[in-house]
Amino acid sequence: MKQRAYPLPVVIALGVEALVALAHARLILHRTGPDGVLRRNADAAARAARRRPPVTGSAAAGGCARIAFAIPRVVPRLPWRADCLVQALAGQAMLLRRGIAASIVVGTARRPDGSFEAHAWLVCGDRVILGGDISRFAPLLDPGSPVNGNR
Repeated sequence: MKQRAYPLPVVIALGVEALVALAHARLILHRTGPDGVLRRNADAAARAARRRPPVTGSAAAGGCARIAFAIPRVVPRLPWRADCLVQALAGQAMLLRRGIAASIVVGTARRPDGSFEAHAWLVCGDRVILGGDISRFAPLLDPGSPVNGNR
């Protein structure tokens, strides 16, 4: 018998939380442009910084691991599209509820036919939480980029 990563009650709770966060993210997506993503990143950082005591170290890593576990398992079961930006918005909200700041990064890559492809991913510190392999994407909206005035 295969051992679960988390106990069943935790998996169910994370699944329900991810479902609600993904539904909310899908609903707010039409109001979220590039400036909205940067505002959400700044708001997440400010709200997490106000939390006392701050969530750091293994507690933050554990929270990130739970979100990285839950969202990809819920998405294939949804009756609506939950592309990368929806997943990043949902993951950011779930982490913020735990007092953990995470940033959404938006980037592009050039396909072999010359067209562009856009992708969004969620980072916490230097770790990619959601978004998979981002190695071929160049960040356009990166909260840590000097272009965005955050360094």
